[in-house]
Amino acid sequence: MLWREDSHEAPTLGILPAMRPLEANIRWWLLALSVPGMVVGMVLSPVLLSISIIVTAVVAVLGLDRGRNSTWREYFPAFLRGSLFWGLTGLYLYLIFLAPQTFDWTYYLERLRVKLPLLILPIAWAGIPFWYGDHYTRQWEARSLLIGFVTVVLVGVLLNYALHFEEINEMIYRGKAMPVPRGNHIRFSLLVAIAATAGLDAWFRYRKGWLLCLGIALFLGLHVLAVRSGLAVGYAGWTIVAIGWSLRQGNYRLLAGGVVGLVVLPVMAYLLVPSFSTKMDYMRYELLHRDPAQDDLEYSDEGRWTSIRIGWEVWKENPLLGVGPGNLRSVMDREYARRLPDTPGKRPHNQFVTALAGGGIVGFAITLACFLAIGFGGGRWRDPLFLAVWTIFLLSCLVENTLESSVGVTMFTFFLLLFGYPPYRKPG
Repeated sequence: MLWREDSHEAPTLGILPAMRPLEANIRWWLLALSVPGMVVGMVLSPVLLSISIIVTAVVAVLGLDRGRNSTWREYFPAFLRGSLFWGLTGLYLYLIFLAPQTFDWTYYLERLRVKLPLLILPIAWAGIPFWYGDHYTRQWEARSLLIGFVTVVLVGVLLNYALHFEEINEMIYRGKAMPVPRGNHIRFSLLVAIAATAGLDAWFRYRKGWLLCLGIALFLGLHVLAVRSGLAVGYAGWTIVAIGWSLRQGNYRLLAGGVVGLVVLPVMAYLLVPSFSTKMDYMRYELLHRDPAQDDLEYSDEGRWTSIRIGWEVWKENPLLGVGPGNLRSVMDREYARRLPDTPGKRPHNQFVTALAGGGIVGFAITLACFLAIGFGGGRWRDPLFLAVWTIFLLSCLVENTLESSVGVTMFTFFLLLFGYPPYRKPG
């Protein structure tokens, strides 16, 4: 059971000792719904996601003690001094810094709205009472809920695949993705990869064998989903967790066995999993056998590379400050219309090229500094799971605009806060 503000532990922690029990109870239950609601909303409902973020922010920060939650009042100043807070909020504040360049105010205001979780969640996070008390118990309970929920959703996706086996395999053969909730296969595979990595880490950290079993099932499920970016970040996450814990425990046999397993598994998946082998065959055809002169955007990989190349050329024309984050859509549409008249415009399929094109060297430097502050500030990289999740998002940003959608930016902020807070704990 999650720790409650009116429990017997509160006086020893100095958290809300004078707050009325009714307010403490209401806050606890609202946050117990809104925090998991963000994860559910990432998969099933953008409306639920938005409501959960708003409720979490309001309930975690506001209260009857001079208008603020005294838990937030006590712990936020320490968080404000940390690199995790400024790394996340810096990715939002740089949009404001580059506002004077803007002429497409509609798109600029949309960017401010979409990226609000980078500002709202770090401010609210310190006021959520679940992170205090018996932190060990709170951690594995939260991770159990996450892994269990993602497993249930993945089982539903795979059951649908089994019921429509031939039809879905034909879709994959044509370069389309397996149907997932809300059709966002990239974000869903990213969530599965994070949950699978958390399952492996749970075995090393808590010796919870059932969480390891779910983690393995999720990792194998990534191969059936056959989303290449999800597979890549899943392998990266598992590799980092396995290496980190094996080195920490001095268990080199386990390390060697894990490396061999991660090498053999893709081969076995290619031989045994139809969706995986179909996707790999499609990728091989796209990269090696088709005629690149035919067009630039009929195929998914070529379309991504084209968007990155055009974004790079936009940056070279505006190297210092870029074209402005709020103007990037208009500029990219114009460049596509000039270079590829029959193709709708796209933003660069790379978060860092997006930062270069939109913010120039200045925007890229701020973005890179924020990523490094999040990953390496405060010694957080010593925690294998945090480093793995940070790497998952870093790799995702190399092939997608992860921070340009409400689901992507919320996932980024939520999970880095979940696995990186509180800031005063010993990393790892």
